[in-house]
Amino acid sequence: MLRRLLALGLLLLASGLLRCGEQPADRGHCPGSGCEDAAVVASRSDAGAALPGDSGTGDGGAGTADGGASDAAHAVDAQMVQDLDAATSALDVGMDGRMDGAFPPDSSAAGADAGPVDAGSPGRDAGASSPCTSGAPGSIAVRFAWAGSGPGSTAYVVYEANGLPDTSRWKAGAYSSSIGYTPVFDDTYLGVGGLDLEAGEFMDVELSTLGLTTLRKATLAIFGRSFDTTASGSFTWQTFHGSNAAPTDLVANSAPYDWYAADATGEFDIGDNGVLLRIRPGPTSDALIVNRVELCFDAD
Repeated sequence: MLRRLLALGLLLLASGLLRCGEQPADRGHCPGSGCEDAAVVASRSDAGAALPGDSGTGDGGAGTADGGASDAAHAVDAQMVQDLDAATSALDVGMDGRMDGAFPPDSSAAGADAGPVDAGSPGRDAGASSPCTSGAPGSIAVRFAWAGSGPGSTAYVVYEANGLPDTSRWKAGAYSSSIGYTPVFDDTYLGVGGLDLEAGEFMDVELSTLGLTTLRKATLAIFGRSFDTTASGSFTWQTFHGSNAAPTDLVANSAPYDWYAADATGEFDIGDNGVLLRIRPGPTSDALIVNRVELCFDAD
């Protein structure tokens, strides 16, 4: 009789566990302590799946369910164990997929060094208070550059700065005493290139000093080099107020380009709305490559 009662109890317990495994959605209503054990195992499997790489996830969670069952659970049909394994594996896969997409790679630091760096104008001291890129002292810069599309192309003016009070008169160009002259851009192999200014050619700069009340100093500077393989060069200038010249061979014929400046204070005056500055190449080479021209005024 005792054996029969024990067999009947085991049969009822196995039947209850089987119904819990077949109806996981209704396990909260499944009678018997076996259902409560299955619910605890399922909650442990969920917690393990949220931590990918933990030894308690995946099949390990299913193993916990199998190892924690009573001796009576071994009598359950093998299909129930397979169903539980399949359900646990599906849960792990779903959770792993969600975790993979939850934390994308941190790209906030990417490209931190890719941004552009301002190299400044050639020869400019980053700590200087003067707006003049040549390094000359002064509070007002007047500057233009020569550009082109390649060696031998037509050179053209790029206006960069005019800090004078009156900018209504502001023009620069290259001219020659020869008919049919065209400004030439050259020397892109040893430097950034510039206007090829030879003997008989000159640059004219038109501007106005209206609005200035005091002129303490005026500096004329060019950025470039002598366009002669054997000699350095220089430059001369004149206005309606006078003429002057930089020291002979001031401008080196070597690369890279550099700023070459000379004092031109005596050739400018305040309150002049018709300034015409003419610049020519000077000895020894009488040939220059001019990338930039700058006038720096220490004035009020």
